[in-house]
Amino acid sequence: MLFQIDYSVFQASRRDALTAFGTFTQEQLDSLLDDHGVELIGRWHCVGEGTGTMIVETDDATKFAAFQLAWAAVCDMRAKPVMTDVPAREAIQKYFMA
Repeated sequence: MLFQIDYSVFQASRRDALTAFGTFTQEQLDSLLDDHGVELIGRWHCVGEGTGTMIVETDDATKFAAFQLAWAAVCDMRAKPVMTDVPAREAIQKYFMA
């Protein structure tokens, strides 16, 4: 299942968040995702605003919730399930157009 996670860094935590993210190696970031059973599909940042969006995939919502908690001290995260075109059209055809 795919989830979109939008984040917003707390103004008071911006320095800590930028320092933490900026000092991670790619291997450490990948490990953080792997440790929680979450696959990163893509991540986009608006550095100046301290906001961003990521798409992750996991088979268990509790796994991505645990991943979110790793950043809970420095930012708000809002998550929602999302889907790609094909399953969206299939759902529309089955449940809306039937």
